[in-house]
Amino acid sequence: MRGNLKTRGFTLIELMIVVAILGILAAMAIPAFTKYIRRSKTSEALMNLRKVFDGSVAYYERDFAGRFGQRIDPQFPGQNADRVGATPGENFCCGQGGQGADKCLPQNSMVGGVSVWDQPTWQALSFGIDDPHYFWYSYASTGVGVSSRFTARAEGNLNCSNDAVYSIFERVGGVGPQGQVVGGAGVFSARETE
Repeated sequence: MRGNLKTRGFTLIELMIVVAILGILAAMAIPAFTKYIRRSKTSEALMNLRKVFDGSVAYYERDFAGRFGQRIDPQFPGQNADRVGATPGENFCCGQGGQGADKCLPQNSMVGGVSVWDQPTWQALSFGIDDPHYFWYSYASTGVGVSSRFTARAEGNLNCSNDAVYSIFERVGGVGPQGQVVGGAGVFSARETE
């Protein structure tokens, strides 16, 4: 006598439907996850541009005097020959971090035993980076007194592609009519996650 004990398994159609659903979910989730990871990297640029802005304010508000005691009109650092371009270097970070991290390593930011952050403008702003980072930074300023302006910029190649398309974050500042340092309403950004 045989009982009605049937063993039931999944049919091939049911398994194919499950695999198709998993494939669709993965196709949607992987690009979203990649974009999320790149967006998390942008917090570094925002934080460091804030540090540069704070350094600019502190520098402008200091009193400077010439060799013979005459007052020097306030200004931002980074004018003319002191303007700093891509530090530590344009597209410098890709391939350095190992294991796909693609971060600028501090030990690779040394030239002749001196850190690239030891340039006079970065020192005047009290800015430098001692940890691995994704972005390179530049700073330029013009004018004296109430006509003083500066631009601080962070750029990065977050996907380390060879397309020369970079994430850009920029903070500008200047001096208001009463002599106070003012910044833009926020940070300008373009192609945040490229």
